[in-house]
Formats: sequence, structure tokens, C-alpha cells
Amino acid sequence: MRREISKPIVFIVEDNDAYRVLIGRMLEQRGFLVLLFSDGYKALEMLEFIIPNIILSDIQMPGMDGFTLHEKIETLYPNIKVPFQYISSTTEKNLIDRANSLSIEKLVHKPAKPEELSNILKKAINKFAAA
Repeated sequence: MRREISKPIVFIVEDNDAYRVLIGRMLEQRGFLVLLFSDGYKALEMLEFIIPNIILSDIQMPGMDGFTLHEKIETLYPNIKVPFQYISSTTEKNLIDRANSLSIEKLVHKPAKPEELSNILKKAINKFAAA
């Protein structure tokens, strides 16, 4: 028997273990069902089984950065439409500009405030669903 999930599902792709767990707990407390990934490869694998309502991804990560993850999802899963939201501590203008052009909302700067991040993700999910 399949059970419907009423909470929005968010994939968090973040290489910093402590920060990944911290934002995961913040979002769980605010009504999200959270799946945590230390890299883009693991998030890609999980898309075979679960399609999230949104992906929250760091930009700069070893192995596969957030931009490459976004591109791979679009290439490997062209029928899956999932909004992307980037989060980063970068100060590099070219990365910020690129993230802003690809994110459903503007880049979220680390450290993110819990309510602000939650509101951004909820707004992004609603905006994407309405499109």
C-alpha cells in the first residue's frame, strides 16, 4: 500500500556535514520532509526513486558542483521538472550571477536564517507549481 506524503520534499545537497544536518533540522521543524546528500552523485541516484518538490544545493562542492548537478538532472531526466534553489557563501560575482539566473529565487547566502530559508523554499515551490 502506497502512502501519500503531505509534506514538501526537499533534497539538500551540501558537502559540509555540520551545515547539511543543521539546515536539514531547521527545515524539518518547519514542515519539510528532508533528504540529505553530501554530493550531487547521491542526489542524482535518488531521483530514480523520489522526485522532490525542490532541490536546495550548494554551488561549490568537490566532485560535482551545484551547477553541474542541475545540468545533469536536466540531461538525464528531461521529463522531471524540479525547481532548484542555490545556497552558498561565495562572494564571487560570476557565481552569484549564474546562481541567480538558474535558481527559482535569488541565491541564499550562508548562513541562512531558518525562517527566511523556509519561506524562500515555500515561495519557490508555490511559484513553480503555479507555472
